[in-house]
This record gives sequence, structure tokens and C-alpha cells, in this order.
Amino acid sequence: MPHQPPPPPLLVVAHGDGGADPRDETVRLLAERLARRLDAPVDWATLKRPDTFDEARDRLVAAWRERTDAPLPPVTVYPLFMAEGFFVRTRLPKLLAERGFAETVTLPVFGLDPGLVDLLDHRLRSIASMQGGRTPHDLPIALIAHGSGSGDTGSRLASEAVAATLRARLDADIRLGFIEEEPFYDRLIAEEQPAIVIGLFVSAGTHALDDVAAAVAAAPCVRHHVDAIGRDAGVADMVERAYAAAIPVLG
Repeated sequence: MPHQPPPPPLLVVAHGDGGADPRDETVRLLAERLARRLDAPVDWATLKRPDTFDEARDRLVAAWRERTDAPLPPVTVYPLFMAEGFFVRTRLPKLLAERGFAETVTLPVFGLDPGLVDLLDHRLRSIASMQGGRTPHDLPIALIAHGSGSGDTGSRLASEAVAATLRARLDADIRLGFIEEEPFYDRLIAEEQPAIVIGLFVSAGTHALDDVAAAVAAAPCVRHHVDAIGRDAGVADMVERAYAAAIPVLG
């Protein structure tokens, strides 16, 4: 029986950190975790730094050729984004094409993965339990999302769907605030006095570490703050499941 080639390469793509010296720690560490788990070449890139696509392409091709003489299959792309907005619909395909990814298969975005609600459900139950054996029903909760000041409704709709599902599952008082649109996060935290604040962000960038963290620091009511759910160790499980589910289709 001929030797089967390994599963197709996986590229995890995020928007990327801002600033003059971006670390892109969240997406880089996630790719490293996945590379240890999967029998496939895994790499990462960010839209903020287009050169990372070139570097990832070269590494993926080299890793594939070390494993097999079979032709390189379409690269599987996991968009580490909260919503399927402009960056995912337009910017990502353009960059992939420009940077030599001739054939790709793009998986659903992180924020629309049903596993995200499962992850948040589990984390909220764990956090509440640490507050004297309570449940999410016992504590007011705030979810903070990016939103959009440009009128793109993708972020709001995705975040509202997550919040609504969690409310129904947990029978909890869950409020939703935004960075760029009403209800704004700082007023929500000050007025609603949540005990738990969770950032619906992919990485701990400026919004999570500066903006929301400052509002949390000024609110003694907050007992637990998760700056960015995208940094949770359970995200690797989500990506692995999404990738594994796509393998039969890709084959």
C-alpha cells in the first residue's frame, strides 16, 4: 500500500498586534501548540505584517518537502478573527494571493465557531466556582467586544449571538459592551458593576490591555477579568477540531 501523505499544511492568520515592535504572541504561541499536536506543517501570519505570509509560506513548503514527495495540497487557513468582516472577506484573500498561496481552503472564523460558546461557558462556570462556589447565575457578567464605528455590523452580530446563547445556557445576567459603538465598555462597567469581565478579543492588544483594563482597574466590583478569550489554552482545541473536521472534505 502506498504511503499516505501527511494532512495539508495549516496556516493560522490573525490581524496582528500594532505598534513599532509587534510581538504577535497569541497567534505565534497558538501555532506552536498546534504544531506539537498535529501531524502536519503548521505556521502563522498576520495582516499587520504582510512579510509574515512570505516567511510562513517558505517554512510550510520546506516542512512539507521534508515529509513527502507528494505535491503540496491547498493550505488550510484558520482565520483567528472574532467576526467575518472586511479583513476576512477582502484583505485576507488578497494577501494570500499576493504572497504566493495559490490554493487555499479557509475555515470558518474563530468568533463564529460554536466551540467558542462552549469555551466561554466552561470558563465562566470555573470563574464563578472560584468565587466561593458560586455559579454564573449569581454574578453579573460583562462581555466586551470590539464593535465597529464604520457601520459594519459583523462584530456586533457575532458578539450578540454569543451573549444570547450564554444567557440561555447559564441563566445569567450577561451584558455586552463595545469599544467602538454603544453601549460603550467603560460606561457599561461603571454603571452595571459586573463581577466578571471577559474580553471577546483574539489577543491582548491595546484594547484589552490598556482600554478595558483601565476601566476594570477603576471598578472595585470586578472580581475577575479575562483580558482576551483568544489567549485561552482551550483555543488550540477549537482549531484542532475545526481542522480535523475539514480533513475528509479536503481529501
